[in-house]
Amino acid sequence: MSFLKIGLRNLFRQKRRTVISLMVIIFGVGILLLTLGHSRYISWGLREMTIHSETGHLQVFHRKFYEGDEETFLQFGLEDYGKMRLEIGRLEGVALVLARVELMGLISNGEKSVACIGQAVEPELEKQLRQRARLSDDMFDPFLAVDNMEVIALGKELASSLNVRRGDFVTLMVTTANGALNAMDLQVAGTFSGFSPEYEARAILMPLQTASILLNTKKVRNLIVALEETSLTESMAGRVNRLLQEKGYQTTVREWPELAVYYKKVKQFYNQITGFLSLALFLIILFSTSNTIIMAVMERTREIGTLLSLGTSRFQVFKSFLFEGFFIGLFGGILSLLFALAVSFFINRLQIILPPAPGQTSGYPLLIRNEWVFFAWVFLATIIVSTLSSFLPALRVTRLKIIKALSD
Repeated sequence: MSFLKIGLRNLFRQKRRTVISLMVIIFGVGILLLTLGHSRYISWGLREMTIHSETGHLQVFHRKFYEGDEETFLQFGLEDYGKMRLEIGRLEGVALVLARVELMGLISNGEKSVACIGQAVEPELEKQLRQRARLSDDMFDPFLAVDNMEVIALGKELASSLNVRRGDFVTLMVTTANGALNAMDLQVAGTFSGFSPEYEARAILMPLQTASILLNTKKVRNLIVALEETSLTESMAGRVNRLLQEKGYQTTVREWPELAVYYKKVKQFYNQITGFLSLALFLIILFSTSNTIIMAVMERTREIGTLLSLGTSRFQVFKSFLFEGFFIGLFGGILSLLFALAVSFFINRLQIILPPAPGQTSGYPLLIRNEWVFFAWVFLATIIVSTLSSFLPALRVTRLKIIKALSD
């Protein structure tokens, strides 16, 4: 305990050097925590956006959908999806069950035709799905504002390309489930924004009821299952799969991480950036603390010789310098956490909107997501790195010769 106190008191003998070391740790680790916090916010936000606008937590497909290519459209679609929806909806933890159909075709304003892709959806349920993550849901309002179901919504770029606006009529031609061609005149109910200009130039949305008539089928591509909590995904996938198998349905259940390709790539990209930044900042901490301890050893060489001549063991002197590095890491880690919390609180209140990322159409907020698990790991790593950085300088003490140390 006495050498622990000695290590603590030694920090205040050279206050300027200690303050410089602490400042390096505070700003280095603080910036690292802010970077990790923003990265975690993007990862969390993209995860929730992906789940509540695209994939849901679970998706139910026909078992043969992933086994081979379809010879006809919706050959491996779900036919009894209404009954499946009721069965799944009764499970505890299930919030919503939606049906979707993906389709493609040609859309025309009478003078110009454009290839399009899109989805047939249940507008009211899709709106509820987005509301669960507080996402913009106004893209489904045009469908809910009219009684007529023979309507369609176009991506903004597509509407501009066709020179149509709300209230105009367009003709959508698709291939039906029987392989025949079918067309329907649909009224433009509105436009919507997509995740990229390229998507907006081809995207359409229409009610599932209308698509069933146009495609001449009662099948849907898949069921989207939204859960009460994302943490339930793995356990609920097993439960839903067992339930459908027991009821005799030929289905397979996929979890959202299997379907969210874009999310996984973005997360991997940010993990690489934060990993490199973490390594660089911890190396700075390592050399900064090591320099402080080395200077302390050089300046106190005669003092170390005196301690050794009075019978203090080399290991005890070694411990005192090791404790000195430990306390630099401890105080630096605590101050870094406080610095990161204060700055993140200030940034989050400013409501800064960053420019759109490449390929995107809208900006996103600059927010910091503080997670105590990451704070704890970074705090622990700061103490360990700072302590290890004092190891080699402290080891030098054990090799000093008493006579030479006293003469320096």
